[in-house]
Amino acid sequence: MISLLILAAVLLGVTFLLLAPVRLQVDFQKEFSAQVRYLFLRFPLVSAGKEGEAPSMQGPPAEEEPPPSGSGLGRKLRAMLRRQGLRGFLRSLQELALAAEHTAKSLLRKIRLKRFDLYICLGGEEDAAAAAVLYGQVCGAAYSACGILWELFPCRRRSVSVDLDYRSRDHRVEFFAEATIPLLFLLREGLILLYKALPFFKKLQISENQAERISQTRKQGDTK
Repeated sequence: MISLLILAAVLLGVTFLLLAPVRLQVDFQKEFSAQVRYLFLRFPLVSAGKEGEAPSMQGPPAEEEPPPSGSGLGRKLRAMLRRQGLRGFLRSLQELALAAEHTAKSLLRKIRLKRFDLYICLGGEEDAAAAAVLYGQVCGAAYSACGILWELFPCRRRSVSVDLDYRSRDHRVEFFAEATIPLLFLLREGLILLYKALPFFKKLQISENQAERISQTRKQGDTK
């Protein structure tokens, strides 16, 4: 009985972890920042620069030597191109692109926009007439763009505001958005994409191995 309770608790815990959403937060005040949040974990993608940082006294970083030509992914792609020909190579790329497109569409259908705040303040101290014209243009562009976005991703907590300040010369933009997607769905689509992309990566590996064998054969011929 105790073992069944422990198993049930473990299953409930795993289910809770898989159903918990992954959150993407994008913020722009004076600096741009973006982070991914999952439960209490945070993974910054782009961090806002810290104001007042003292410049580094160290010299410029040493330039790294460029990797030898014909190495890495480029070498694998060239070997695959030689092995399959142009048509076969383009067909493999097309299959990979179609798999990625299907995954992207599925992810977009599951994304939920939880919050969207946009505030634009235009400065009109220098030229009031030009600022008024710009205000009308910005209002039309901002509200129409946000309307299209909300048709694709309905959002309850949303706000868009455009102001005109005749006492300021500078324009100001403040933006915050938060979107979520279930972790279970994200993992499922990632595994599906990986499964569909396996043939392409296998072809790359075969092409690289074949290129290495040809290179070794040439070296052995040169030594003789």
